[in-house]
Amino acid sequence: MPRTYSRFTIAPGIRREGDHLIASACVGSSRDGSRVCRHKSFALGTSIPIMQAWQFGEKKDLLLARPAVAVRGTLAADIPAYLATLPDGRYKRDSAEILAHWIAVDVGGLSRDSITRLDVIAQIAAWGNAGVAVGTCNRRLSRLRKLYHALDGPTAPNPTDAIKFGREPEGEPRDIPIRIVKLILDSLPDHGRAERGGTRPDVSLTKLRLTVMAWTGIPSASLARVQPRDLDFSSARIYLRPRRKGKGRDGAWVALLPPAVDALRAFVDAGLCGRPWSNSSMRKTWHVGIARAKKTAAELAQKTGDESWARELAALPPRCKPYDLRHSFGSEIYRQTGDIRAVSELLQHADLETTKRYTKGAVSERVTAAIAKAAAVYAAALTPPPAPAPTKRASTLRLIRRSS
Repeated sequence: MPRTYSRFTIAPGIRREGDHLIASACVGSSRDGSRVCRHKSFALGTSIPIMQAWQFGEKKDLLLARPAVAVRGTLAADIPAYLATLPDGRYKRDSAEILAHWIAVDVGGLSRDSITRLDVIAQIAAWGNAGVAVGTCNRRLSRLRKLYHALDGPTAPNPTDAIKFGREPEGEPRDIPIRIVKLILDSLPDHGRAERGGTRPDVSLTKLRLTVMAWTGIPSASLARVQPRDLDFSSARIYLRPRRKGKGRDGAWVALLPPAVDALRAFVDAGLCGRPWSNSSMRKTWHVGIARAKKTAAELAQKTGDESWARELAALPPRCKPYDLRHSFGSEIYRQTGDIRAVSELLQHADLETTKRYTKGAVSERVTAAIAKAAAVYAAALTPPPAPAPTKRASTLRLIRRSS
């Protein structure tokens, strides 16, 4: 007898067939014969986000590989036409990945002319209810709007008109006190010392990278591009190469802190210039350092009664990650100087609003000085007036003698 098995849909493009899961990634329309699909089998228990990530990656590749089709048709058929108008590069790859999310939903099967404003709003709301971040929804809306402008013209009406971008929630401060950063870095292990027969170098390469990030505020992607010619140790400065993230920022020379100079010397001596690395491995090492620092703080509290270290470690940002070292560096510079523009240049931000988000945990020197001056006035105003001196009264005996 033939084998029978259950088959049912778990999520769009994902189904279960017997003892395995099948994910499908399709682009194009079956009506004009342009539909192309790829399938992959996953083991039972594989999470849906993992399979959806594979779907979006395959759809992006299919969209980039497909030739342009007629502009009129489904939105799924119009996306390759829009991508064909873009020059090859990162923006085109990002556009394909973002627009693949519109193909994966019902809107992708509709004609571009028939999609209404309510359709777009409903889909964005559905993504929000599914836990998609506000910023991600805004990027998907923005890229869809650019598709309409490119194919229909910037003045032609389209369903994305008058739809406002969602307001991203205010993030919590993510800076870490400098002494806690130093404690975590000191707690990081030096894996497999060579003199003990190990195959790894004396110093953990991940620890070196984290130390440079802590004392310079350079993100990991920019640190991977640092070359020896970008460093001037005699003048204690570094050339920050142009950034293309967000609005972008031109390259510039900036000064370095003394511990940053030492860290970068060790970085160069270890041959780390231009060497990529795994961000997931860095996060694991960072979490190991936090766990060891918490253990050290607990032992210190038990021996000396000083619980301040343990309290500060307990107050670390949620899901603390190495990128928070960038927030810590910017916040400390702002705390000591009160110069938001200097911090913006150090962090290579094109918008001061971005810098303000990075320094939310800091109180500027200007505000601290103002409060210190106002404290004297408040102290004088809130001090109770002195009690009046007691007056001398004539004794009763003296009064009796006067009366007699």
